[in-house]
Amino acid sequence: MNRPSARMEALTDLVLIGKRFGWEEFDKVRKAIYLRVTRFRQSKITLDFTSTELLYPNGIVPLIALVKRHQGNGIFFEIIQPRSVDLNRLIRFEGWFHAIDSARFDAPAAAGFNSLPLKRFESDDELNGAVNCAIEVALRNLQMENNVPASFEWALNELGGNVLHHAESGSGYLQVNTFKSTENLSVLVVDAGVGVPKSMRDRFGDIRNDRVAIERAVQKGVTSKPNFGQGNGLAGSVAIALQSGGYFALTSGGGRLVVEKGTLTVRDFYPPLQGTVVELHLPTSREIDLPAALWGHDPSSYLEEKFEKSSGTLLLKLIECAPTFGNRITGEKIRTLILNLLSSSPGADLEIDFAGVKIVASSFADEVFGKLFLMMGPLECGSRVRYVNMNGTCKQIINKAITERLAQGLEGGEIGADDD
Repeated sequence: MNRPSARMEALTDLVLIGKRFGWEEFDKVRKAIYLRVTRFRQSKITLDFTSTELLYPNGIVPLIALVKRHQGNGIFFEIIQPRSVDLNRLIRFEGWFHAIDSARFDAPAAAGFNSLPLKRFESDDELNGAVNCAIEVALRNLQMENNVPASFEWALNELGGNVLHHAESGSGYLQVNTFKSTENLSVLVVDAGVGVPKSMRDRFGDIRNDRVAIERAVQKGVTSKPNFGQGNGLAGSVAIALQSGGYFALTSGGGRLVVEKGTLTVRDFYPPLQGTVVELHLPTSREIDLPAALWGHDPSSYLEEKFEKSSGTLLLKLIECAPTFGNRITGEKIRTLILNLLSSSPGADLEIDFAGVKIVASSFADEVFGKLFLMMGPLECGSRVRYVNMNGTCKQIINKAITERLAQGLEGGEIGADDD
């Protein structure tokens, strides 16, 4: 069947979604929706994803927030699913279409040990839960330099808190993605509220336009609601992006601010975006001086609260890390978690508690303890890592895995491959 021409599409409720749907495509689609709703007064919009092959979070999540806002005003949205089987599988996992039409599309599975679907939050408790899940997923999937996890956590809490206390939207969306190949951690926080410019103008009467409002909003100590905070959330996130060599973008109303390659730019954005979209990318291979970025403030972190046993000692309860210990995929993620714990507290020791763990597979033991011993070296590993409550069977398997891994080297064959 032939797809409608651009002219015919403009006269119908159909909005075509392109092959690669990211921020630039979202900008086009939101303009098409704006035209249909405001000029043609259409009460139904059909989003046609038939030809879509890739969906990026910075395209689909802002679209979800936009759609929910229009739905609240009585506009009905219908979705035509992609032809791509793989893309439909990703959409189901992320819960993207469920967020638009919960009656038609099933809710995603709860967050697991390795991944995190789109999170909607309405309260501090829901935000805290989403942030903690995101941190756990990041710690297992990306090996991060010192203070990257703490910077990530601080920005998540601040950006999500802005939604709850400033947006007047009732809820927000949080999307976190890990990219191992590029050593990058991505955060997207979106709401369909009043927007940064309006919130700022309600507080500061001298603001001339939306672009100036956003410039003012990212300055240290500036807030539209001083009763809720000190006004350092956006400023601190920008400072973290600048120091880490990362990427930060804030789009709201008629303004867009971008931090990229150490440069900050602000421009007008038309038509104005209803709500706010904040995007942050952090390279995980570059250490961040978080106190320097936050003007001397050194915030406590989830890592300290969950894993600190006492001053100078971290505690990892293995039984809480995974449902089973029988394969290399799980082993790699737990090894990554261990390395992140050691990196986050360079002067601390790590105690790994085997209570409740009856047996581990040889492949798992090699992936975690064999490779960890080789990567750290016998001196550092022996002085910083201790094992407690380990039974004789686990001890024998782990000792054997370390011995064989030392003989083969890090790039050697797969020890215990038959157990995978």
